[in-house]
Amino acid sequence: MFVKRQPKYYNLKYILFFVTLTCLIFIMFFVINKYASIIPLIKISKIIVHTALTSITTCRPYIPLDNRPFFERDYPQSNLPQRISNSSYENILRQLPSLRLVVLGCARNVVPNLNEFRSHIEPIINLFHSSSRIIIFESDSKDKTAKKLREWSRVELHTYRRLARRYPERTERLAHCRNELMDKAYLLPADYIFVVDLDRFSTTVPSFLSNFQYDTNQWSVMTATSHDTYYDIWALRTLSNSVMNYDVWHRVLDLEIHLNNYCHQSIFNGIIGIHKKRIPIEHGLIEVRSAFNGAGLYKVNSTYNCKYDGRRFTCEHVPFHLCIREKNQARIFINPEFQVS
Repeated sequence: MFVKRQPKYYNLKYILFFVTLTCLIFIMFFVINKYASIIPLIKISKIIVHTALTSITTCRPYIPLDNRPFFERDYPQSNLPQRISNSSYENILRQLPSLRLVVLGCARNVVPNLNEFRSHIEPIINLFHSSSRIIIFESDSKDKTAKKLREWSRVELHTYRRLARRYPERTERLAHCRNELMDKAYLLPADYIFVVDLDRFSTTVPSFLSNFQYDTNQWSVMTATSHDTYYDIWALRTLSNSVMNYDVWHRVLDLEIHLNNYCHQSIFNGIIGIHKKRIPIEHGLIEVRSAFNGAGLYKVNSTYNCKYDGRRFTCEHVPFHLCIREKNQARIFINPEFQVS
């Protein structure tokens, strides 16, 4: 009587299964670490499945029809705010001490960034009326953010706990934070509201003042750029109907289906990466439907009757900006000279 032996390839099958499973686990941790702050879990699962499938099959590259960044495609623009004369600019600078600025920021685990933020924001707020304020909304920090902010006498601090339980999605928490801060700013006699990200703020006074080198009657919002790459593509919506007037992560996820079989990295590069380029200072203003990139200077009267909204996996700035454009005829610009990081 003969004993039937298992073929060698049967053991090999189990080895391959184990290797594949191990790879999937590593992929899962990589994707979650990379995208968890902005993409809900159900979306992450789709990326994991797509990445896993393309890792064991041959994928094809996603090639965009135009690989130029948004600021080269949506150009040139007309009817942009005009630069004012040197004498008019000097006059604006003399007026600033009579104008009130309210700085608004959301804070969570930002102790490593607070000293730099303070060293850059204090000289800016000193340009304005002495009643100007810094209002910070802190929540759920695991470090000593709240303690350090309480030691800063110029800060009006509002601290909340367990906000992550109430708003599990990061964009919803940020929207809630920004709406609370706006409501507090409206209680003050402010002329300008300066919304900032505390963990990326390192602008200089001349960089900030470049916003006032343009006729202030012709703009409502000035948003920032960076010294190197323009990173905040999610908050961006251009004026063009065909260039970056969509949610980039929604577009990525739409392409991350197995039938397309696109390589994951090529999708990211083709939808997001090509736009994350440095905007030259000499480019001039860029009018947009929405932008942020770490800081936005708003005329207070351009922000009324609108709310931030981070639901439905959306960057919270976009609904707010679309609203102020519609209700208040606000004009929003990216200023390449206004660099915050």
